[in-house]
Parts: sequence; C-alpha cells; structure tokens
Amino acid sequence: MAVDFGLSVDMEGFNVSMEEARQKARNGCYKAGGKSIVLDANATSQLRNQGLTSTNDSPKFQHEVHSSVVKAIYTGSEFIATVSGDEDFGLILESTSFYAEQGGQIYDTGSIEGPSGSFTVINVQVFAGYVLHACSFLEGPHSKALSVGDEVKCKVDYTRRSLIAPNHTCTHMLNFALKEVLGDHVDQKGSIVLPEKLRFDFSHGKPVQPEDLRKIEYIVNQQIKDELEVSAQEIKLADARRINGLRAVFGEVCSLTLLDIPCSHISVCLPCCFV
Repeated sequence: MAVDFGLSVDMEGFNVSMEEARQKARNGCYKAGGKSIVLDANATSQLRNQGLTSTNDSPKFQHEVHSSVVKAIYTGSEFIATVSGDEDFGLILESTSFYAEQGGQIYDTGSIEGPSGSFTVINVQVFAGYVLHACSFLEGPHSKALSVGDEVKCKVDYTRRSLIAPNHTCTHMLNFALKEVLGDHVDQKGSIVLPEKLRFDFSHGKPVQPEDLRKIEYIVNQQIKDELEVSAQEIKLADARRINGLRAVFGEVCSLTLLDIPCSHISVCLPCCFV
C-alpha cells in the first residue's frame, strides 16, 4: 500500500515500536521470580489433597473492608508457610472481597493488610475455584512478613471498581442495541471490561454500516440519558434458563446475576459481578 502511494516504510522504527509493544504486554502480566504465578493442575491438586476448600468469593458483592484468613502462600513453584523480604508472591485466602478476572471483566486491585503491614494486590485470578491474589511488598523497609493462618483485611480499590461498573453495564446495553439494529442472529463472542473502556466482540458476518452504527450509538446513549434503574439478583443457573427472553452466555458453570433493565430483552454475561 505504501508503494502505491509513493511512500516508504520505516521498518527500523516499526521494529522498535513492535518490541516496545511486546515489552508492554510482558509487563502487563504478573510475574514473580521471572515466572508467571499460576496455579497449575499439580498445585490445585495439592491444595485439594490438603483438604483446602475453594475460596469463598461471595463477599466481592460487598463494598466494605473484608476480614479473612491466609490459607496458602505460593511462590510460583512451591507452597511456603511464611513470606518475607521483597519477593512477590501469590496468596490464597479463606474468603475474599476481590473480584478475580473472569467473564470479560478485569480483576480488582487494592491491598491486603496483615499483622505486620500491608501488601499491594496487583492481580487476581481464579484457578479451579481457588482465588490467587498476586501480591507485592510495598516500598520501604521490608520487615513485613505474612504466614499461613494469619488474619488479614482485604481492602479493594473501590474507586477503580466504580469506573469498571458502568462499562460492564454498557456491555449489556450494547448487546441489546446490536440485536435491535443488526438482528437476533448477533451473538456475544467475547468482551473485556476495563476502568477506561470496554470492548465487545460479536458475530455478524459483515461490516456494520455507518447508518446502523449511528442507530446503535443512539440506543445506548439514550439508555444512559434515561438513567434506567439497574439492580441485580443472583439465582441458580437452572432457574435462569427458564426465564423467557433472557439472553446469556451459558458456557461457564456458575451462578447467574440478572440485570433488571426495563428493555424488551435482557442481556447478561457470566459471571457478572457489577451492573
């Protein structure tokens, strides 16, 4: 294309920018000791064999400081009884108010306060029912330590979550608008909900025409201007399937949160934490 327009391409500059993009992607993933901290099948099996039950994450619907107990500390390669110094680590609690990344929604951040100090929570993922908090020591003297059995307080960054919440709601409104304008064949294929934006992937088979795009934007913007009341109700998946007109992604096994939005169609995603 550049040749057709009589232009040259700065390949050296492109390669430099591409490497910068790769580095940003690498830095965006939580790393500890040069390895990503994930609970593989062996790690989760070890927890099961020790009799550790899945993390109770129902407190994530509450907007308050949550008290819990440390059940396991993971370095990325092994479980340890106590962590100290300046090495990052993974933390599994008995219960948590942090939202683990799922359903297209980004994870919560914040801090976990232990008996000897606070630790920054920079990532939260769930593995086979166990919520893993990726924690980092705060700057300053590293005299803090944390041990299995310690009581801690979960302090979610609710200011950040308040930015995520409306973007999650907008994914449902966008889903509704797409079906209204493009047709009932539109299906959600993926999404990501961040504090600063949302992305919605859907099936259509052809480009969205400018006039249709304007209609979609109008429907969503009108719903925002109408300040429609939004409430949530968690029910069993089997009961949700029997609701006429409900639209959902039923590929995940979990409870379902309904959006009480006064539209002719209800759109939900699983699992839905914020509405």
